[in-house]
Amino acid sequence: MTRTEEVKVKLDRVREFLERKGLSAMLMKKQPNFSWITAGGLNMVGIATEMGVASVLVTKDNCYVIANKIEAPRMMDEEVAELGFEILSYEWYENKELEIVRRIAGERVGCDTAVPGLIHVEAEFNELRYELTQAEVERYLYLGEKLSRALESVLLFTRPGDTEAEIAGRISAELWKYRIDPTGFMVAADERAKLYRHPIPTMRKIERLVMVSVNARYKGLITTVTRMVHFGEPPNQLLKQYRENVEIECVMIAKTKIGEKMNVPVLAAIEEYEKRGYHGEWKLHHQGGPMGYYARDVRVTPDCQQIVRRNQAFCWNPTISGTKSEDGFVITETGPIMITKPFVFPAVKLEVEGISFVRPDMLVL
Repeated sequence: MTRTEEVKVKLDRVREFLERKGLSAMLMKKQPNFSWITAGGLNMVGIATEMGVASVLVTKDNCYVIANKIEAPRMMDEEVAELGFEILSYEWYENKELEIVRRIAGERVGCDTAVPGLIHVEAEFNELRYELTQAEVERYLYLGEKLSRALESVLLFTRPGDTEAEIAGRISAELWKYRIDPTGFMVAADERAKLYRHPIPTMRKIERLVMVSVNARYKGLITTVTRMVHFGEPPNQLLKQYRENVEIECVMIAKTKIGEKMNVPVLAAIEEYEKRGYHGEWKLHHQGGPMGYYARDVRVTPDCQQIVRRNQAFCWNPTISGTKSEDGFVITETGPIMITKPFVFPAVKLEVEGISFVRPDMLVL
């Protein structure tokens, strides 16, 4: 599938949405939706904001990129040149976006964020992204391999005395070689792994153990992954807990099936936590959910009634105080395809509900 063919698939979805909602056009202002509709384009300058510097307007017959004259040339040259989008620009000192939208599309315009005078349809519109195209699956697999190798290679050469922040910096350097954005880090040395579910990196030095979780983005798609390292032989109880944590995640992956409710894997995980003696641990952290152009599109709760889609990406992240297991995957009609997986780390093999898994073990240095 070419990029142009992928864009056409998505324009068809948007126009069916316009018809269903009785809208004349859809304005996409957020970075995730720009990347999705342009098949990997980027409308960001700063990475610390969800809003892009250019917007996409799709009507029943045409599609446009609206940007000021600072951004318009790069949009044309580097992001949408061959895709059939018409560039509409305005002076940087005159915010004319809404005026342009009104002139082209009239009154009933949907938008992915709250804008006075437009119809906020974000929640329903986001569902158009959930079923990945084959080209998106291929980009995800590229991201997963690069991220897995970068993370595991850096951890292989990590030593006691390194700080949590130094590890995050080394992983960032590896990812930028491939124009992959690191969008989130959790790095926990020693007891911080047990104390906090979201241990952002500090200047704390590692002594015996480090747990690293990374969120990374490639052409808009985001995946997440976690790996653990112990210096010296780990306590038997810690190793047992880690491997049971991995097993719980595999049960969740095996229970993720097209057409089933998303809460089925979460309910299965709760049963596994309790059966293995980890009472109440599931309440201390969300268990993950579907992902794509956000790290999680939904944080699935036991009551979630949403349905698993074909070719939808997921990442479950069961945690037990002190351990975590987390790898992304795409659920297909023939089963899960892992996005991230062990390339450098030692692996453990197990089978759950007839599915063979090769999962990362704790690295012992």
